[in-house]
Amino acid sequence: MNDIYMDNNPEQENLQAKQPNIAETEKIEMILKEMLNNLNNVENSKKEEEEDKMENDKGTIVEEEKELVDTDIEKEFEKLVMRFLNDDSETEESDDDTSDETDNDDLSDDNGEEEPTDDEVPENYDEDEDIDDIDIPDGEIEQNNNISVKVEILRPIPNPREELDKLVGCNDIKQRMDELVALSSYNKMMHELFPDSVQHNISLHSVFLGRPGTGKTTVCKIFGSLLHKAGALSKGHVVMCNRGTFIGTLWGDEERSVNQVLQIAQGGVLMIDEAYLLNTKHESDPGKLVIQMLMNVLSDETQRDIAVVLCGYKEPMQKLLDLNPGLQSRFPNKFVFTDFTIEELLEITRRRVKEYAYEFTPQAWEKYCKVLEQAYLQRDPQTWGNARFVGNLLERIYIQHAKRCMKEKPTNKLLFRQLTPEDICPIEVPKPKARIGF
Repeated sequence: MNDIYMDNNPEQENLQAKQPNIAETEKIEMILKEMLNNLNNVENSKKEEEEDKMENDKGTIVEEEKELVDTDIEKEFEKLVMRFLNDDSETEESDDDTSDETDNDDLSDDNGEEEPTDDEVPENYDEDEDIDDIDIPDGEIEQNNNISVKVEILRPIPNPREELDKLVGCNDIKQRMDELVALSSYNKMMHELFPDSVQHNISLHSVFLGRPGTGKTTVCKIFGSLLHKAGALSKGHVVMCNRGTFIGTLWGDEERSVNQVLQIAQGGVLMIDEAYLLNTKHESDPGKLVIQMLMNVLSDETQRDIAVVLCGYKEPMQKLLDLNPGLQSRFPNKFVFTDFTIEELLEITRRRVKEYAYEFTPQAWEKYCKVLEQAYLQRDPQTWGNARFVGNLLERIYIQHAKRCMKEKPTNKLLFRQLTPEDICPIEVPKPKARIGF
């Protein structure tokens, strides 16, 4: 069709456009005939009525009746004309639409553009779903007939990327998360575009190394939601466990516990805090059975809808990985959580105080900075709580503030949200752990 259009010259096209359409002409003739027939019928009926009246009224015709007859004829004529005009306008609009489509086709051909095909990237491939509708199982397992253990479950969050950006520090963690999520998202898109293609093998199992209060649990919650958004996990929830979750009182409790926990964690993240405690020096430690069962699950290629995260101090966790070469290879993703600097701890303070709509007076902030700096200098790296210490310190300050407000009962309500130097008081800094032996 495009070749034909290009061979015609513009003059011939204009002549063809001016020639009347045969079907359209026949339609107009049919409508006009109908109009004449209707007019004749109206005139005949009026004449018959007029003749009857002339006979009844002895040949007298009232002038008003003539006007009515003329008015009826005019109305009927107007109806037919409007009908003709409407039908004609609809025909023109349909012709215009057809010509527009033809013009658009010609333009797309001239520009070398093609109509969308099934090979194009779907625009709504990453359409968000309501995370509240995700079915999360109950967090309780039965080790035996007498003992049941409660397992904490963290639901996925709706905006994990924003929450990750809000974290203080953790720049390396954010970059590594972005890389893993980007590859997961890429795999999902490639599977939708090329269902039969071979996808990249992605191991979601990770090791979080760091001391308490460095943000491992917070990042793990974000981690599960990010992987869910990327399509790597079907639910994105986080199941939090430790040694006590698996170790029971009877033989076989460990296997039952591991199987139940894995079932609860399907579609999400299984986080094992202080995982190094599962591998002690005792050969008969039942924790070794837990590690072996986890390794069996990790080696199963069908277990793709789960991410296992081992958390703990860097040194003992590294020993755990060194003693079990199988674990080393099955946990390729290592995230190191460093201690917060004093500047980062102060920023964490500002954000947490802002959550409760509190504000420091200049004198109170100066005193708080000195208290935190002194505690930071006295800290023991092995027992320092990082952000947890800040949380404990602020909790003590809130208590002092509440006591003072209830005692003074300020008349200005804004003073209830103002932290003064009287509210700032130090707390005990964790001391180094006593060493046993020589």
